[in-house]
Amino acid sequence: MRLATRLAAVVLGSGIAFAQAGHDDAVWVAPALTRLAGMITALGEPDAEGRIYSFRGTPIGPPASTPKEYPPGELRGWRLTFLAGQRFSTAFEVKSNTDSEITVSAVGGPLNGIAVRDVFVVEEIELKR
Repeated sequence: MRLATRLAAVVLGSGIAFAQAGHDDAVWVAPALTRLAGMITALGEPDAEGRIYSFRGTPIGPPASTPKEYPPGELRGWRLTFLAGQRFSTAFEVKSNTDSEITVSAVGGPLNGIAVRDVFVVEEIELKR
């Protein structure tokens, strides 16, 4: 039992020690799942049939934990889910990315229906089909 706990029990006139909970001695642990939220800033160029598979976006979130740009090439294979807009809750697999542009795999279909200011999240998790 820690000295501070014993002293507190004695000062309060009780022989019963206080229970402690918390993470006093814990070291930082990496999150189990990496997530990056973002907002669409521009739509990608449509292909010959008018299908859109890419967009430009910017990360959003708390300043302390939000990167200024996406790590180039790091989002490949991640799941992208729209959190707002016409494509709300629709998920896609990221095919490739630059610091500000994200391209999805054609397997999930085109992104048609997305709009500037739609919000999305990319997560380091495989898209289950």
